[in-house]
Amino acid sequence: MRRRHTCDIVVVGAGPAGLSAAQAAAEKGLDVVVVDANSRPGGQYYMQPPAAGSAFARSTQVMRGKTEVRNATAAGVTMLLATEVWGAFPGFVFHAQDPDGAVCIESKAVIVATGAHDRVQAFPGWTLPGVMTPGAGQRLAKTSGVPPGRRTVLAGSGPFLLPVAGTVLKAGGTLVEVVEARSSLLPTLPLIAVHPVKWLETLRLVFPILAARTRLRFGEVVVAASGEERVREVELAPLDAGGQPDLARRRVVSDIDALLVGFGFQPQIELTAVLGCRHHFDEEAGGWCCTVMRDCGATDICGVFAAGEVCGVGGAVPAALSGRIAGLAAAGQILDEETALERRSLVRRLQRARRFAGGLNRRFMPPSGVAGILSDETIICRCEDVTAGEIRKEIAGGMDTIHGVKLWTRAGMGPCQARFCGWSLARLVAEETGKTMGEIGFSRPRIPLRPVPLNVVRDSIL
Repeated sequence: MRRRHTCDIVVVGAGPAGLSAAQAAAEKGLDVVVVDANSRPGGQYYMQPPAAGSAFARSTQVMRGKTEVRNATAAGVTMLLATEVWGAFPGFVFHAQDPDGAVCIESKAVIVATGAHDRVQAFPGWTLPGVMTPGAGQRLAKTSGVPPGRRTVLAGSGPFLLPVAGTVLKAGGTLVEVVEARSSLLPTLPLIAVHPVKWLETLRLVFPILAARTRLRFGEVVVAASGEERVREVELAPLDAGGQPDLARRRVVSDIDALLVGFGFQPQIELTAVLGCRHHFDEEAGGWCCTVMRDCGATDICGVFAAGEVCGVGGAVPAALSGRIAGLAAAGQILDEETALERRSLVRRLQRARRFAGGLNRRFMPPSGVAGILSDETIICRCEDVTAGEIRKEIAGGMDTIHGVKLWTRAGMGPCQARFCGWSLARLVAEETGKTMGEIGFSRPRIPLRPVPLNVVRDSIL
């Protein structure tokens, strides 16, 4: 049986942006429903552990998340958790599923705050058990209290590696190495120097790694992983001046059972894409982003607003600010009330926060030549079992866009709809064709956005 919810505004995503947006709109007296696929609100940043006795239960982020959830609930926000939106239809009708079956939410406007997900680069052996993204490793440790492995290597690029390292150590795991693709962290110091509060935050993140005497390596990337039943070895190679892995100087780290690899985040734009919103490519902001008016969060589709990382990766602070801006603007549209004055100071703060985030992202851009490590046998699309060789064959035959490669190979057509393979696929197509990532486009999602049982579809449409 389908359960129906009718509201003024539906907010998809219960992270910093979604909670902030929902509270702002609810404080205007509107009926606001927040939908999130996770069983607890907070998103990746405010992630709430399941037990009060967890080692993470009293962390600053968890406590801040509890406060944000309380504030939203006190404002009258309804939370639909463990509820996954799989379809968006005309008239702001959203179909979802929860553990009990079909859910339908009808609203007058929507604020998309779906956040971002790990940016993954495929490599030989990346499908082995024990290989996962930093975000997945962090979620495993925080929600279960169990480290991703007994002996873990953490590699990739970006400031997110630091909190993940601390989480793995706090959960009782051993970090064999932390490997950053950038040759040095020195370029980040001038940026941090003009933001004194960031010094304390950086020291807090680095201290556990130094205290554990974990080896820090710079200027290297993962080029292969191997093992029988799970990952046991990882091969790393230094990057040359052109950003290409120097395979002649590769080295091997053995006796591991977990490998976390990621190059920052990319906006999760599936919902804004099926809603028909305009998108643009901004590599410094994570890739393809939903295009919004910065002073209100409005997209080019009337009644559709977007906030947080879906508009560009920048962290929790700008996400929360953009969420409040979008919440006020959406409420103003429904109530026919001007909210520009309330948003003005928030917009200025958002601009400052985005400048810092943009500067940080520029200093941790992923290396450009990592697709060169892919042998023809390397699986790119795990869902459809499509290899790099099959993709190269179609590119050689004239397919020079993501859409073309997708049609001829089925890469990105599986249940995940390119959430795992999309960035690797795009990098491979771009490097093989000589085009930019912005020129080749992105994999367009289709409804259902998530795997959904047929009985849920039946109950949703009948």
